[in-house]
Amino acid sequence: MMQCSDARPRLEAHLDNELDEAERAALDDHIASCADCAPEALALERLRDDIRASASAYRAPAALRSQIRAALRRDASGAPAIARGPGWLAVAASIMIAVALGSGGTWLISGDRQRDAIADEVIDSHLRSLLAEHLTDVASSDKHTVKPWFGGRTELSPPGINLAAEGFPLVGGRLDLIDGKPVPALVYRAGKHIINVFVLPAGHGDHPETVHRQGYTLRHWNEGDLGYWAVSDASPDEFSRFEHAFRAAAS
Repeated sequence: MMQCSDARPRLEAHLDNELDEAERAALDDHIASCADCAPEALALERLRDDIRASASAYRAPAALRSQIRAALRRDASGAPAIARGPGWLAVAASIMIAVALGSGGTWLISGDRQRDAIADEVIDSHLRSLLAEHLTDVASSDKHTVKPWFGGRTELSPPGINLAAEGFPLVGGRLDLIDGKPVPALVYRAGKHIINVFVLPAGHGDHPETVHRQGYTLRHWNEGDLGYWAVSDASPDEFSRFEHAFRAAAS
């Protein structure tokens, strides 16, 4: 039976239908019974779908296409079957960085326009999580389960804060895509309402701000090197109490 150490390197190839029939069957059996690999496979699938739905498409220059084809031919002719190179997420990230640098690094420029765009993405992601019933990739109220789950999946390390004593229990966490990057989302319940807290790098000179859109309230603030974007349709008083409790626990 396939072990996790054998399954993990094959997850991205499985997602892209690159495995032969025997490997796919063995990996499917493992994913169906593994509490660690199943959420990771689902998170990769959700991330792929979000990238396809949200990321801009650019046609690679002819020289870059030629280099990629040459590299693929070299791999096909001499690489062992299991010695795969970086997964498609790493390749995609590298190409995105190259495009950003080639366009003058405009993705790295922060400002009001970028914050507005991120606010729109945060609210859209909040709505998708409710409509698609995809609130969590890891469902747990235990911070020692939720916080470590993000390790290796994103460069950001969110605080696994459970605010059940304050009336806002932690439901779990998931990996989401904001500004073209995988980021942690912490999920809380406020009575009948859901509060999503997205964790991004802190913006330079950003001040706490409130945005009201589509019937939802979004609060954005920085704590140290992390920026928090909390969104919900909870009442203003309830949302304010949540923010106060979260910030007190985070600091």
